[in-house]
Amino acid sequence: MTFFSLKLTVTTLIFLLYSSLLCGEIVLVSHDFSGLSSAELNGQTATVFNPGITAAGGSATWVASTDFKADGSVTGTDSDAARLFLGDYITDHLGTATGKFTLTATLNPASGGDATDFLSLGYFTGAIALSDDFASDDQNYAVGTALTRRINDSSDFFVGRGADNSINAITGTGLRTFSIEFDFTPEGGYNGTTNFGTVTFDSDNLVGSLPFYSYNSAVDIQYIGITRDDNVQGNFSALSLTQIPEPSSLLLIFIAGMGLFMVRRR
Repeated sequence: MTFFSLKLTVTTLIFLLYSSLLCGEIVLVSHDFSGLSSAELNGQTATVFNPGITAAGGSATWVASTDFKADGSVTGTDSDAARLFLGDYITDHLGTATGKFTLTATLNPASGGDATDFLSLGYFTGAIALSDDFASDDQNYAVGTALTRRINDSSDFFVGRGADNSINAITGTGLRTFSIEFDFTPEGGYNGTTNFGTVTFDSDNLVGSLPFYSYNSAVDIQYIGITRDDNVQGNFSALSLTQIPEPSSLLLIFIAGMGLFMVRRR
């Protein structure tokens, strides 16, 4: 190998590894809702489903009420839910440098409903019933949920059991993109005794500071899900769950990669 080619190889390796430091986000789950409006979401397979979740007991198959359709639309007039099972994947990363997760989706309550009706996105510790919305039926399972209403100038963030607070109302209704981040890393304050993780909510229409809550008891997230309350209709789109390793863990990957390269070179 010439000096020039060695230099080029090293430069390329450094660039790729440095890029991983900046873009270390891992897509665990995503769904593009590209199916037909006449087909049910129930039984559909997530567009992306990380094999690590399957190995942890999770399932890529949607379990949903009949009112959730493959194109992301929601019809009917009852409370409904749809969920994906993550197994122990998140639990297995509690207290580690890879224990940070972000759930995002766009929610659009387009018609129907009154001031109390909403669409929601969130994390759950148990299998929310398909005939339930999280607020009136399964708050015990919801540990980090965002909801948006079609009318009534209020949008709520539900934190769940073992948190410092439960509901935080902010300004905004209608079409919204939500981001719900759980941080179970030591860098984020997790110690498994007095701090069991934190949750931060964000939205494209957020007014004021980011809602931020810490948990004082163990959080065992098993599901991600979407729900509809009563007769509000609309759609969901661009759902994704990502894992965000801390920079320290990515730095170890960088160092290990450089070490392997040097061993190979020698």
